Amino acid sequence: MSSSGPAIETRGITRAFDSRKGFLFREATRTEALRGIDLSVEQGSIFGLLGPNGAGKTTLTKILSTLLLPTSGAAYVLGHDVVREADWLRPRMGLVLGGERGLYNRVSGRENLRYFADLYGIPLGERESRIREVLGRVDLDGASDRRVEEYSRGMKQKLHLARGILHRPEILFLDEPTIGLDPKSARETRKLVRSLVADGVTIFLTTHYMFEAEELCPKLAILSKGRIVARDTVDRLRHLVGGDRTIEAEAYGFDDREVDSLHRLPGVSKIVTEEFGPVSRLTLRVRTDETGPEAVRAVLANHAELSVRERRTSLEDVYLDLVEEEAR
Repeated sequence: MSSSGPAIETRGITRAFDSRKGFLFREATRTEALRGIDLSVEQGSIFGLLGPNGAGKTTLTKILSTLLLPTSGAAYVLGHDVVREADWLRPRMGLVLGGERGLYNRVSGRENLRYFADLYGIPLGERESRIREVLGRVDLDGASDRRVEEYSRGMKQKLHLARGILHRPEILFLDEPTIGLDPKSARETRKLVRSLVADGVTIFLTTHYMFEAEELCPKLAILSKGRIVARDTVDRLRHLVGGDRTIEAEAYGFDDREVDSLHRLPGVSKIVTEEFGPVSRLTLRVRTDETGPEAVRAVLANHAELSVRERRTSLEDVYLDLVEEEAR
């Protein structure tokens, strides 16, 4: 590795976009995409970044991968400044952005990789063996000589991945790497990501798939409206939103007295009420083992058609709680 410190470190990163609208574009507007991002990512790890559309995930990824300048603040990758030392960093980075741009549709997958191998400066004597290696890792061997315009969306995403690892980067930025992939291909991609980390590569991953982040990322951050609202392990984030256990109760309406009684049960830290037509759902976050489904049923005993179930608090629960809290 190029540095013994963090693979990524940011200090107060902001990014604003200026635009004009109205008659003759006289009205200037400024959109703050990032509002003070402080982040540290260990080398040789998978770090996940979650957030709704428009939260700033892709903007941050582009800044860290030297494609976009920050408005203020500082960012270091592999111990080097992403603004002043971009030329040093780029050969050591891999980047896979979502979507279908960045590929040449009228030539084959193999020819695409030959072009990118030349851009990366891979020696001619190593080029073909390196291309065979990455095509095998993303399971495109059989389609490598077909024109990319004949590829499905998932196959194009695999080719993006192959391009991203072709030059054996020290750090790999993955923006929605499994979007468009069928379940089997998505599972193989997650297996590939884990194998890259085993080889010592640092992975910075953005994803909308909660189960994917929970499966792959020992640590993650949740981004909302340009700010990091939480950053920790999944287990600690569960505690942050009220507990590792979730109890759900459904019936035809609950009154305020019942909800107040549930709040007073031991270990209940939060209750969320949702309406689904005539059916109401109460979602309880529980910190301790003192309160279980039977205690909830006892409080709600007047409901003839009552359903109560317990499950582990999921990363999706954590995400929704934190993003909704930030939106208030």
